[in-house]
Amino acid sequence: MMFDWQRDIEPFLDTMQPVEGGYSLAERGVVTIGSGLKVFVKIAEGEMTKKWLRKEIIAYQKLNSAGYPYIPTLLAYNESHSAMAIEYLNGASFENIWDTDKLDAILNTQKVLRDYKQVFIDDPNFTLESVIGLDSKWGSIMKVGAIEKINTKFAKLGVDASFTREQIRSYEAMLEGWKIADDTLVHQDIRADNFGYDPITRQGKLVDWNWLCLGDVSLDRTPLFVNMYISGFDPYVHHPETYDAKMLAYLVSFWLDRVLNADEDENELAFKRMKAQATSVRAAVELLDKSTTR
Repeated sequence: MMFDWQRDIEPFLDTMQPVEGGYSLAERGVVTIGSGLKVFVKIAEGEMTKKWLRKEIIAYQKLNSAGYPYIPTLLAYNESHSAMAIEYLNGASFENIWDTDKLDAILNTQKVLRDYKQVFIDDPNFTLESVIGLDSKWGSIMKVGAIEKINTKFAKLGVDASFTREQIRSYEAMLEGWKIADDTLVHQDIRADNFGYDPITRQGKLVDWNWLCLGDVSLDRTPLFVNMYISGFDPYVHHPETYDAKMLAYLVSFWLDRVLNADEDENELAFKRMKAQATSVRAAVELLDKSTTR
């Protein structure tokens, strides 16, 4: 059932109970509308976030219509597509706490999502290039003074890691002749706080669909596994066949480039994003160092 934003949602925005999460400029929270129903509302702030939300609304429309089961129902959106309301996942946990049941549940959402590739295959808004830049990051990282700048930023962020030119060259060498695939449908931003998991049913639903694209299944899964590893749960113990050293090396370059070029004094959200990326680099490097034992 679709609601009218102006009539059914907007008059009740003053009931919003804000929730934390995400790295984009958006207001998020739970709103109780006139019928007493709770809905989850997301309101974009800033042109870039509005652009991503417009795409996310399309993703919800298409996946809801196609019957993908692991996504909330889109309930309403405003005329400019800069705000939306979706199904409130009552009882769902977004905590970064993992066990084998939750791991299996989130992997199943990824597996089933691949069956919906045809829904997006001809839409230029859902190409891999629309989500991430595919240009090599090594040149930027290896510029004179860049590694020293990265190490200084890591120290300021309180992340215990540093790099040498030889170390960076070894990761670059791992990726000679390698490229990212774009042959399957991926969420591209799967994290604990984007997965509403119900421990009773042992199933969950994914949110934050603005990076949905045709991409590489390992590019979807490996950042998730790095996130799990940081939380103290090593998913590769349970799924060693999914270990992808090349993707880990690529992610090291991707995250290092983001840290290098980020404005550390921009705002609190930017600092939070940069620290998460630096922490992810450290974990990915640890996982690469363990590769000889896998």
